[in-house]
Amino acid sequence: MKRPEIISRNFHFSDEEVLQQSDLKLASFIENKPPFVERFSQFADPYAEEWGMANENARQIAPDYASVASQSVETDALKVLVNEGANLYQALLLYVRLAYPNDAGKLKLFGQSQYEAARNNQLKLPVLLRTAYAQATKPEYQAALLAKGMKEQEIGALVSMAEDITAQNIIQEKAIKDRTIELNNRIIALNLVWAKMALVCQCAKLVFQNDAAHYNLFLLSDGESVTPKPGETPT
Repeated sequence: MKRPEIISRNFHFSDEEVLQQSDLKLASFIENKPPFVERFSQFADPYAEEWGMANENARQIAPDYASVASQSVETDALKVLVNEGANLYQALLLYVRLAYPNDAGKLKLFGQSQYEAARNNQLKLPVLLRTAYAQATKPEYQAALLAKGMKEQEIGALVSMAEDITAQNIIQEKAIKDRTIELNNRIIALNLVWAKMALVCQCAKLVFQNDAAHYNLFLLSDGESVTPKPGETPT
């Protein structure tokens, strides 16, 4: 099946500028609707109502910075958990060294060789913590660790921390996907606003070709006012 095309903005203004201009142009359109309808029947009711609804629908969708803020909160929470998980694992290695001095084999058994690659990785660290927990709860190793002062709840925290990191990672990934969906919905909504407004502004060039004041009401650019040329038609 063909991959769907990525939706892009049909305008070069900021989202806020599009909505502001659309409100202004809609108000001007409503005040001057008869000459539009006289030349272009599609501007009869309910065009103005549909345009207004498009404006309102686009405005109801939260701006991208709100989604970014939500995503940032979840990312920060994940970083905190990963840091705590790394500290917890380092504490385990300390007790392993105390229980088995100069025993590189035991450190390897508890996953020390994987630590550098996993310490800041939300996918690898939970695996390392679970592997460490599996070793630490074996009767012979657990007894040796407890004898050196490690607490049972610290051993249990290895697996619970792994679960917390995994759960928070899922939340973060969902926040990323939600932002993409929200952004997509916003672009679709704003493209509809732009289409409604741009059509009116294009047709206004013909409707008001001999009326500079009204002609300038429907200019989409930020440039200077333009005096319409006789006979100018929409392009």
